[in-house]
Amino acid sequence: MRLALSSSSFRRPLAAGALTQLEWVERCANALDVDGVLVAAADFPRGDADYVAQVRKVAVDLGIVPFGLEAPGLLDPQTPPEARDRVLALAARFGAAVVRTTLPPAGEVPAATFAATVLAAKAASKAAKAVNVTIVVPPQRGTIGDDLAAVKHLLKDVDSAWLRACPPALLPAGDPVGRRLLPAVTATPLDDPAAVAAAAGGTWVVLELPPDDAPWDAACAAIDRLRDAAAAHRLAARA
Repeated sequence: MRLALSSSSFRRPLAAGALTQLEWVERCANALDVDGVLVAAADFPRGDADYVAQVRKVAVDLGIVPFGLEAPGLLDPQTPPEARDRVLALAARFGAAVVRTTLPPAGEVPAATFAATVLAAKAASKAAKAVNVTIVVPPQRGTIGDDLAAVKHLLKDVDSAWLRACPPALLPAGDPVGRRLLPAVTATPLDDPAAVAAAAGGTWVVLELPPDDAPWDAACAAIDRLRDAAAAHRLAARA
């Protein structure tokens, strides 16, 4: 199991200016010792190549992976293609493996929204392939992907290896082989860490924290529990 943390969980201190993006990356490495980070695209104060390269270098120098970007709405049919392409270009400069996004609300005519989203997702998948980045989609209430079955339904219609589900670790995600092919799963501090460790295997786990002005203690405690559970799981597997 490899643990990643999203800057979206730290939106309050980042938005208030109590924490800079580079400070957040440094503390993820030194205070939390996570394996990787997902940086919200909106958290970049600048998107030019020099600054993005600096953020990437700080992460790599500290021994953590610039695993991905957070970019809600990337598959929304209302999102202009140029906005989508700016996010994907940012991901490529950052060296991200994934961009985690969300699906749009169902709207007044859910079937029409679904069909338009499939077309938008096909175009986004093609653009993602061009920059070698995988788009991942978690289930989210209030969207056309409000559960894993709905997300899988859309992914089946899009039919692209560059668009994948990002389900909770403790939700059924298919057979063990299929689970290993998932770029990432999610977990929360409320999940049973032993169950998460057993379910995740070697997959990336993105830890989701509730919004807080100072989430460091909650993050540290949750990460310690997950790491202890993963170590126990490895020992049990060897026995």
